[in-house]
Formats: sequence, structure tokens, C-alpha cells
Amino acid sequence: MVGRKWNLKGIAVGGALAVVAIGILTFYVWYQTESVKLGLDIDHCDRQIRELEESIEALKLERAKLLDPARVEQIAREKLGLVEPADADISYRGGKNPSPERP
Repeated sequence: MVGRKWNLKGIAVGGALAVVAIGILTFYVWYQTESVKLGLDIDHCDRQIRELEESIEALKLERAKLLDPARVEQIAREKLGLVEPADADISYRGGKNPSPERP
């Protein structure tokens, strides 16, 4: 049987190659893990954007409903007791009332 001697240079080169290979594999695993994490974060943000856009639309509808002139008038009449002023109750600046229109 032929014996093979291991010299220090061969061991050092083999060790360096092993360290480089382990480093490359570690970087690859880290890179893939970060890619998956970023993909999940992007998906979460997209979902959150959709939810916020839906909330915005719902709030726009509610705003339009609350600012509806018929609703505002109804509240003014029923809850606040407001009524249309009579023509005699209206005064104009400068003391001049516009002349009434003749038919």
C-alpha cells in the first residue's frame, strides 16, 4: 500500500477551499432567506394598501352621505328647529332693498 503524506500546504489549501465553500453556501442561504422575507413583506404591504384604499372609498361614500344637502336640511329643520326666513326678515347692506319683481 502506498501511503500518502499530507503536507502543510495541501492542508492549508484544502482548509481555505472548505472555508470559501462554506462562506459561499452561507451567503446563498442568507440571500434566499432575505428574498423570501422581502417577498412576504411586499405581499403584506400590498394587502395593507388594498385595505387602506377600501377604507378610503368607504369614507368617501360616508362623507358624501353626511354632506348630502337633503340630509343637512332635514337635520336643520327637525333637530335644530330652523325655518326659511320670511322676506320681511331679510335685510340688505346699504339699506336698500331690491325692488320686488312685477309679473
